[in-house]
Amino acid sequence: MEQLISEYIRASGAPNITSLRAALTTTPPDQLLQLITTIRDSESYTALLLAISRDHPGVALLLLTPLRGIADELLFEKDEGGYTALHRAVLKGDRELVELILHTVSSGKKYKLIAEKDGVGYTALTWAAVSGYTEIVETLLISLSVEQRVSLLNIQDIYLNTALHKAAYMGHTAALQSMLTSIPPDKVSALLSMKNRGSRTPLEYAESVGKKETVELLKSWKQPVLAAHAATYQKFAALHKADNQKSKALTNQGAELAESKQQIVALQEEDNRKTAELANQREELVESQQQIVALQEANNQMTADMAAMMERLNRLYIYLRTPTDTDETGDQLHEPLG
Repeated sequence: MEQLISEYIRASGAPNITSLRAALTTTPPDQLLQLITTIRDSESYTALLLAISRDHPGVALLLLTPLRGIADELLFEKDEGGYTALHRAVLKGDRELVELILHTVSSGKKYKLIAEKDGVGYTALTWAAVSGYTEIVETLLISLSVEQRVSLLNIQDIYLNTALHKAAYMGHTAALQSMLTSIPPDKVSALLSMKNRGSRTPLEYAESVGKKETVELLKSWKQPVLAAHAATYQKFAALHKADNQKSKALTNQGAELAESKQQIVALQEEDNRKTAELANQREELVESQQQIVALQEANNQMTADMAAMMERLNRLYIYLRTPTDTDETGDQLHEPLG
């Protein structure tokens, strides 16, 4: 795993997803977090920030999925522009990755992460409003309580613009509508009355750049809140509840995943132990086979020596028992034994 992360940081292309996924199945979450936190490029970018910046959402998803609830420090890290991983994911318009980050950070830090500002005071919501990513605006807001939504919409950048100001200025009516319908009716008026450094409200900001559709929408919110808003707000509340349930389910899945990985690691360790035992047994078997071969060779040599000895004994026996000739005196002669 360490090698895969190091290679990914050094290279510019995406790694082999199959190899990365296989490595992750045997890497405990706390070890993975340590590797991602400590292995960085020359600009101190982590593999997570690089994956998002390089448009490799698949890599980011694989890295983040096992870290649910333990990656707060990693998620709050910023690059040279003051962007967190969430800022980057919003800028890429990747709703799936935004959801994963929101479900990875611990519940007590979710609002703080969304409200974190970059170098010019933009939050993740501000960037979603600037870009007109209505679905991401909704994703960010439904993950928060009512009080947190109101607080988030009150945050101003260095020019005192709120997310409502930026959506109005860019003419992103749908995103603007989603933000307004996410808060209680009695809070809308105060938000629409906030002024930026140029002393302009969101309505006046939209008027200054001729965003007619946006101007009409904001003017309608100057009127008494319609019953339709109450219904929409209730729908938003239901989405928030569903998001909480999804977050809990993902947390449970994360716990099960962590447990499964621990079991896999334990099984792998047991397999390594058995492999080592088999290797030792194999070495002992090879040594025994060598000893057997040596004994067989020694036995063969002994058999050959015994055969030679028997042959000599037979010849000696013949020599002792069988006369073959006589000399001049009449004594018997025997063939030499060789």
